[in-house]
Parts: sequence; C-alpha cells; structure tokens
Amino acid sequence: MTLLPRPRRPVPETAARITAPLVYSRMRFPAHSFFGSLDRVHREALLSMALVHRLEKGASENLFSERAVMVVLRGILKEAPIAGGPCNTKLRTAGDILESSAVFDPTGGNITVHGVQSTVLVSVSRRGFVSLLGERPRAMAALARSMAQREKLDLFVNVHVRQGNTSVRIARYLCFLTDFLGEAVGDGVRISGFSQTDIADAVGASRASVENFFREQRRAGTVTTAYRVIDVVDPTELRAQVGNMPNWQR
Repeated sequence: MTLLPRPRRPVPETAARITAPLVYSRMRFPAHSFFGSLDRVHREALLSMALVHRLEKGASENLFSERAVMVVLRGILKEAPIAGGPCNTKLRTAGDILESSAVFDPTGGNITVHGVQSTVLVSVSRRGFVSLLGERPRAMAALARSMAQREKLDLFVNVHVRQGNTSVRIARYLCFLTDFLGEAVGDGVRISGFSQTDIADAVGASRASVENFFREQRRAGTVTTAYRVIDVVDPTELRAQVGNMPNWQR
C-alpha cells in the first residue's frame, strides 16, 4: 500500500491580512487623529478585525462605507464626496477615519480618495466598529475628540487658506502644509507627496497660476522644488506673504 503525503491544512486567506495590521498598533500617530487619541489596547482591538487595503500614489478609487469603516495607517490621501468638487477635498493622514460623519449612519457614505502618497488603509466591519465603541467608552471619547479636531482642521482651511487672491491662497496653503505635515530639513521645512496639480486643486487655482507662483518663489530663494517635494527654504519669508494667518493648531 502506498502512503500518500498528508495534505497540509490550507491557511485561510484572511489570516495574514488580519494579523499584519497589528504592527501598526505600536506606531505613533498624530495627536489630532482618531488612532492618536486611542491607547494601544483599543488600537489592537480594532486592528485585530481589520483588513489591509493599499492605495498607490496618484491612484484614485471610489470607496463605499456601507459595511466597513476605513482608517488611514500610513501615508496621505485626499478625501472628497463622490459628487464633490476640488474645494470639497480634505486631507487625511495616518490615524484618520475616512468619512467619519457616516460612522453612525446605517446607510454609510461614498467617497473618492486620491493618493497624495502611497497609503495603507484598513477596513473594519461597521458592526464590529460600532460594537467596540459601545462597549468601550474611552474609544468613543477618542472618536469624538478626533472628529472635533477634523472639523476644526477643515474649517481652518476654508477660513484661512481659501481666501484672498491666487498668490495669497497658494502661499497660505503652503504655510498650512508646513504646519500640518512639514518635516524639518536644516533651517527649512520639507513638504513631501504634493504635486503642483494637488496644490492647484486644493486652492481652486489653475495649474499655470501655481507654476508662475513657484517660479517667482524659486527666483526669490524662498522655495526649491523637485518631483512631489517642496522645500520651503525660508519659512519666515513665505509666512510674511500671507498676512495674519495663525498656525492651525492654535
């Protein structure tokens, strides 16, 4: 009698996808974000039920949140209602929930996302997410804090950034990005992941206007640019062009 090799038990397809996100529970997220407001125990509880989704830089997708809640774990993307225009666009970074206003809406919500940088998302079933919030008051409080911060952030952009002539709007948006996402490089600040088209869409300007603005700023030595990288060499001079614009966190 010939013995056949013992068949291996197949590994469920979802196993690696569920456990892989747990490494993100140890990451440091921005304090204003949902995951930044959660402690590690609550992050692990959510990530243990999550599936990973990746959005490449420059790619766009329509996401439907009737059955799942999505959280950004790494990278930057732009979020807008599917029927919205450029001025409805909102930046979302690590730790942010997408379409958080629809979390408690049983019909969910639909959004378009565009990858400013390569982005890692996770989706958690709506039922599991809402159940966890109901059982853990601290998680509910963290969600409330993060939603208030997001509303403050979006209002700040509408009030302080999308006002004035084209050059002022562009300069204000760059100042906002330096405060919100900037990375110190020497005496300056680096903004990564944004193209001139991204900036034009954000402030409601033409691509030609943005190109002219950067040409003048490079000539003045205020900024230098490379592919999807903007170095604000002289942040003080850039801020002098925008008038009385506070830091978004104040």
